[in-house]
Amino acid sequence: MTILVTGARGNVGRAVLDALVAAGQDVRASSRDATALDVPDGVAKVSADLESPETLDAALDGVGSVFLYTQRQGIDGFVKAAEAAGVRHVVLLSSAATLEPQSAQSRIARLHRAVEEALAAAPFAETVLNPGAFATNTLGWRQDIAEGVVRSAHPDSRIGAIHERDIADVATRILIDGSHVGEALALTGPEPISFREQAAILADVLGRPLAVEELTPEQAAERMVALGFPPEVPPEILRAWARTTREPSLVTNVVRDVTGAAPRTFRQWAEEHRADFA
Repeated sequence: MTILVTGARGNVGRAVLDALVAAGQDVRASSRDATALDVPDGVAKVSADLESPETLDAALDGVGSVFLYTQRQGIDGFVKAAEAAGVRHVVLLSSAATLEPQSAQSRIARLHRAVEEALAAAPFAETVLNPGAFATNTLGWRQDIAEGVVRSAHPDSRIGAIHERDIADVATRILIDGSHVGEALALTGPEPISFREQAAILADVLGRPLAVEELTPEQAAERMVALGFPPEVPPEILRAWARTTREPSLVTNVVRDVTGAAPRTFRQWAEEHRADFA
């Protein structure tokens, strides 16, 4: 049966696509605009928009498993279309925000939990992946790094930054073998690492010094809103960063348990993405 990868233009979606192709699977890639997809040879691509249910029938035709990413929009239409198509298993890319103690007060968590709950109530199997901070978030520093500086609020916040390929490897294993049904898996990198430590690693990998400039929470929130974050979201992120200056983020062994390999370090991520900061 075919495996559908939604959001195939995203960092994680593309990594899942590549890992499935490398494993010899029959893969179909989807995005809102399939013409914008650059996929490996032999991979079918299709336009699919979860907010337009009429686009889903063709995308799901003959599909047995789905890698899914969405934050609520269109989930009800997707569930109906997936059931009609005979989908057996959906692996959802969600967020560690739904696992936080105060997630009921979090807009981010509510958006992701709505999808988790819709899939849990669906007639097909589901597995939820709950990664924390992505190593790819540091790509947001590119403009600052070009100026020789990393600017961040709470630079000593220690997070379990995870490589997108580790998320993809977990998703790929589960999509292929149908394991971990009904489970929510908290995914992290191998160790808590601060933004200041990430900046030092990037400086070493890029071969040039990088100063660290601490922003006020207000300055950081303003920058996030300018990047397109809804105004209510930056305060949630900044509160989490403040908390993890006092107590490092949780680190789990899930990547190793599922894939049999240790999660990649931030240095490995930085070396692989050196060209992105050129």
